[in-house]
Amino acid sequence: MFMMSSAMGAAFIRMHDAWSRSRDSGLLRLLEQKVDAQVVDLGCGDGRFTLEMQRQIGCARIEGVEIYPPFVAAAIQGGIALTQCDLDAFPFPMTAAKYDVVVANQVIEHLVYPSRFLKEIYRLLKPGGYAIISTENLSSWDNVLALTLGFTPFSMQFDDGYWKVGNPLTPHAARIENSYAPHTRIFTLRGLRDLTNLLGFHVEVAIGTGHVLGLLGQSLDESHCRFITIKCRKVA
Repeated sequence: MFMMSSAMGAAFIRMHDAWSRSRDSGLLRLLEQKVDAQVVDLGCGDGRFTLEMQRQIGCARIEGVEIYPPFVAAAIQGGIALTQCDLDAFPFPMTAAKYDVVVANQVIEHLVYPSRFLKEIYRLLKPGGYAIISTENLSSWDNVLALTLGFTPFSMQFDDGYWKVGNPLTPHAARIENSYAPHTRIFTLRGLRDLTNLLGFHVEVAIGTGHVLGLLGQSLDESHCRFITIKCRKVA
């Protein structure tokens, strides 16, 4: 029987936290500075990273979309112009061709209809505008290991709070109490890139961040990193 010790669990969480920081740093580097940019962060959470993106872009104002009530309150308090909206409900209540930049960081994996979501992003963008989509990677080596052993992938979650059933290697408890949506659609880097191309975007950058072999693995083997991020543009 496989069991995750508390020490192993703590080490895995530290590694995942480092991967997450690498992911966010990589996303920030993809943003273009533009003081008059119209920007929206879909699934902005509590807004802290949204404000980091605003500083990176240098824009005077940034919008966010969120539905989880504790995050909604925090984002509004942080000064984000917030729309409360279910990102699986279409169309979104924002004007078409309004935005220079649309960001969806760790959002698409929570949605039932990711293709429709990407179509909405395309609708929201101005011609020449770009989107940055970042998500979990089903083909990361830790997920591949879990599948090889017959376990639930680390990136997969279930509804009603029973998030981590079927993977004794996970450092998380089988049941986690919260009310926001679990991961339902997990992409690979190839899959996300091909889907955005199919929907009419031009993919400019596709990167992986967070690798079991550290920065060397990340630079040589991005398709097996824990997180995948693409920058894609609506062709003018």
